[in-house]
Amino acid sequence: MQSLSRITWILAPMDGITDHCYRNAWLQVFGPCSRMRKAVSPFVTLVRGQAVSPSHLADLWPRNNRMDVEPQILGNEIELFPSMASALSDMGYDSVNWNLGCPMSRVARKRRGSGLLPFPDAIDAFLEKAFACTNLAISVKIRLGYYGKEEIYPVMEVLNRYPLRYVALHPRIGTQLYGGTVDWESIDQVRSLSRHALVHSGDIDGVEKALWFVGRFPYVSQVMIGRGVIADPFLPCLLCGAAFTQKEQGELFSDFVSALLENYLRSGIPESTVLQRQKMFWSRFSGHFVPAGAFDRVKRTVSLEQYRQVCKDYGLFY
Repeated sequence: MQSLSRITWILAPMDGITDHCYRNAWLQVFGPCSRMRKAVSPFVTLVRGQAVSPSHLADLWPRNNRMDVEPQILGNEIELFPSMASALSDMGYDSVNWNLGCPMSRVARKRRGSGLLPFPDAIDAFLEKAFACTNLAISVKIRLGYYGKEEIYPVMEVLNRYPLRYVALHPRIGTQLYGGTVDWESIDQVRSLSRHALVHSGDIDGVEKALWFVGRFPYVSQVMIGRGVIADPFLPCLLCGAAFTQKEQGELFSDFVSALLENYLRSGIPESTVLQRQKMFWSRFSGHFVPAGAFDRVKRTVSLEQYRQVCKDYGLFY
């Protein structure tokens, strides 16, 4: 485990999942057992107008965040970037991450996220004007390409022209979405091409995989973990050497389920949406800390009252 102590673990951005309600609940319950204190926010889209509405940035309001959060933006319209950069700077942020990795077709077909990777000239034009109009440090999160990994070569040539804070790589192409095999060997290739610090993102879902990764890629010191944490919220603690008895796991999971519900209730979204969020998390939880049969009952609930009762039936919500 000593080899894992050199890694800075970062909560990866997952749209509609790792928002401030989730981040704060995780930090409240599991933070004392883990060194993970940083997160990249799920993307906020670039919007038109001379000023960005505060409601558009609610997930990034400092009062809503207990973790050290780096904002992530999505878009390809450079004319919309200055107002976003100004708004983020006014909120106290000193850096921004540009999403060139989202693989979802609704995003990619608009040449956003990984859908922009086949167009390195557009990436170049965006970064040239972005660096000219803000003092924010800029980083990017990328994939190997959208249609094929050969797209990474001209993209890296472009990225190397700019003083990026780091390049975060998810070693898949966009059309893979989150399936198929990760191209681990490409990490070495990207490192050899890049003049920037390399951050890894993707498929670190357990201690064994993490130990293999740090042994195979000793030059990587920062790793984003997303789907692995959503499935197993204990993961960042285990990666930092923590161990739990069955009783401790049960108590922490109960505290986490309760904190998630309370945070979403306080957020002001409709109760029907709150319930759907809880079901979504339960559908992703994976581990022996999940009471047997609980998800089948949770997914059939039609009200928060029913949801609370199911949780109580399984010894949650003391």
